[in-house]
Amino acid sequence: MSFVSFIPLGALVRYTDRKGGEAVEYSDHELVRGIKGGDKSALELLVRRWYPRIYGYVFKLTGHEQDAYDLTQDVFIAMMQSIGSYTPWRKFDSWLFTIAHNKCMDYFRFRQKIVQVEDTMFDRPDPVASFEDMAAVSMSVKAALEKLPAAQREAVILHYFHQFTAKEIAQMTNTPLPTVKSRLRAARNTLSDKLREDFK
Repeated sequence: MSFVSFIPLGALVRYTDRKGGEAVEYSDHELVRGIKGGDKSALELLVRRWYPRIYGYVFKLTGHEQDAYDLTQDVFIAMMQSIGSYTPWRKFDSWLFTIAHNKCMDYFRFRQKIVQVEDTMFDRPDPVASFEDMAAVSMSVKAALEKLPAAQREAVILHYFHQFTAKEIAQMTNTPLPTVKSRLRAARNTLSDKLREDFK
C-alpha cells in the first residue's frame, strides 16, 4: 500500500489542526518545512489538502478513474522525492501541478508509443477502436513480448519503442545486420500470430 492510498477522494482541500485550543491552518510552505524536518503529520496534511485537486486535474486529462488514481499516486511519490529541492520563492501549487503535468505527459507519450507500435507492426482494421479494445491489445502485446526470446525482445523494443534502425541496433549490440533483421522479422511473425489467437 502506498502512502497516499488511504486518502479518500473527497478529502477536504482546507485542513486545520489544533494548537493551544485554537484552530490553526498551516501554509503549504510551513508544511513543506515540516516534511523536510521529518514530520509525517505534515506530509499527511499536505497530501490531504492537495489530493482532490490533483486527482481532479489528472482525471479530466485522462478520463479514466483507475489511471487517474495511479497517476495521482505517482505525482505525490514524485513530490516526496523532489521536495528537498523545493524553495519557498516558488508557488507550491505551480510546482505541484508541474509535477502532475509531467506525469500526465509521460502517460500520454507511453500510450502513444503503444498505439504507434501496434499500428506499425499489426494490421488494425478498426482505426477508431474503443479504449477497452486498445487496452486489451496493449496487454496482449506486452504478454507476447515477454514470451519472445531475449534477443528478439531486445530488438523489438529498441526498434519500435525507441526508434533505432536495424543498422543502429546492430552497432549497439555488436550483432551482424542480417541477424538483427532476421530477429525483427521473426518477432513480428510471432507477435502477429499471438495477437490473432488472442482476438479470434
